[in-house]
Amino acid sequence: MYKVKVEILCAAMHQKDLSKYKEMNIQTDMVLANQDNRYEYVEEKINNNMVKMITTPYRGVGKNRNTALLHSSGDILMFSDDDIVYVDGYAEGVVKAFEELPDADMIVFNCIKHSNNSRGRIGKVSRVRLWNFMRYGTVSFVIKKEAVLKYNLNFSQLFGGGSRYCSGEDNLFLREALKKNLKVYSHPFTIAHINQGPSTWFEGFNKKYFYDNGAWLQAAFPILRHLLVWYFVLKFAKKTNLSRMDTLRLQYSGMKAFKKGLSYDEWHLEKIPQSIM
Repeated sequence: MYKVKVEILCAAMHQKDLSKYKEMNIQTDMVLANQDNRYEYVEEKINNNMVKMITTPYRGVGKNRNTALLHSSGDILMFSDDDIVYVDGYAEGVVKAFEELPDADMIVFNCIKHSNNSRGRIGKVSRVRLWNFMRYGTVSFVIKKEAVLKYNLNFSQLFGGGSRYCSGEDNLFLREALKKNLKVYSHPFTIAHINQGPSTWFEGFNKKYFYDNGAWLQAAFPILRHLLVWYFVLKFAKKTNLSRMDTLRLQYSGMKAFKKGLSYDEWHLEKIPQSIM
């Protein structure tokens, strides 16, 4: 009987060896896409599982995840970061979930940040739709390799840590999957815990954050952006020192600059016309 092969696709930086395999409690095959100042390919059998590390000097989490995708060989692919610790038996739990949901192309699972905090956890099996997809992060994504190939899915190289705009590659990937009519479910099985350290990109709800969020709105919601921009103005009103009008103008600046392919550093806010619409 054919055994379904589960494979971890981990985005990492500055790794010198394969020690992450043990640290992350990996129990399956693994592709470690590693960004450092060199080119290198390492392949090794650990506990009868194939572990590959592809090191490149490029930057950007989207590029890194795409590198992992290109070198993947599993039937079921689990996206990961190097601050994840997987639970024992995660592969069996994932395979069982796909057996329970035979029409699923992709399943979003629980990844717990704080063991005593139930906020945001998935409580039951349900469909993920275009109106509720933004609550999930990449490390919870598990997808069939066939769906990646059939629908030509990949990660944006413009969004995410190390890219032109600081975040949003995870939402764009999931949105693209839904737009291409993949059947996506959420499932209460917990696959891992997150030992989250300091963010490599988040510097607070500052001008760049709102500017980049505007660029993301333009890319993700070109029709609804004028409505959603106000959602973010109100959502972060008490979390930033900027005025509501400043956060609004910054987001519209990001929308306009995204069309021209300009980063925050390249766009001069003082040149923006008073009319932001």
